[in-house]
Amino acid sequence: MAAEATVDTDAQPPPDPAALRAFAAKLDKANMKKVGAFHFAMVMGALTLWGAAVAWAQTTGWAIAELAAVANAVIAGTVISSTLHEWGHFTGARLADAPSPVLDEPRNHYFMFDFKTADADVRQFSWMSWGGILVPWVIVASALLLVPFGLTSGAALIATLVAKATAASHFELPIVRDANACGDHNEAFKRGISGGLDKSGRVGNATGIAVFVLLVLLF
Repeated sequence: MAAEATVDTDAQPPPDPAALRAFAAKLDKANMKKVGAFHFAMVMGALTLWGAAVAWAQTTGWAIAELAAVANAVIAGTVISSTLHEWGHFTGARLADAPSPVLDEPRNHYFMFDFKTADADVRQFSWMSWGGILVPWVIVASALLLVPFGLTSGAALIATLVAKATAASHFELPIVRDANACGDHNEAFKRGISGGLDKSGRVGNATGIAVFVLLVLLF
């Protein structure tokens, strides 16, 4: 006697790929707005604290107020450069159509998207890298036009931005060159990150200190 055919009434139809893509795009856009609002608040908060410390120093003439203004300038420069550096990476990745979904919330305050290295090619990796290299220098150029050189804390802000831009370039430029030379961005990144990050930080800090001293002496 033939076995009776059974029908699984609980079986679900396979998901629609178009619907999944639409949902992923909607989630990505929502995450971008949320992370963007968080980063905007960080940058504006850092700038406002620096401005308040500058006003305090100019109003009172107190040495402690001037020290607070310089310290807040360093904080503001770090927050601004680090935040926009990551958005530069993100912009480069998106311009190259690289897989780069925005995270639900930033990691360590700044890292805000997941670059799918295994699914990207060397061209997309290069575009992503160049975005993070160039944007900090755009910020430096903007600061040279907008920040008063005569303020000690203004010099500290510019110097911090230069330090961060220098460190990013010192670390990432060799990796990009290596990736394009060998054709394997994963291996190039592994070689570049082993010990290179700390050295780049020291180079950036030394450059920033030199810029600060030069600005204070000149202005």
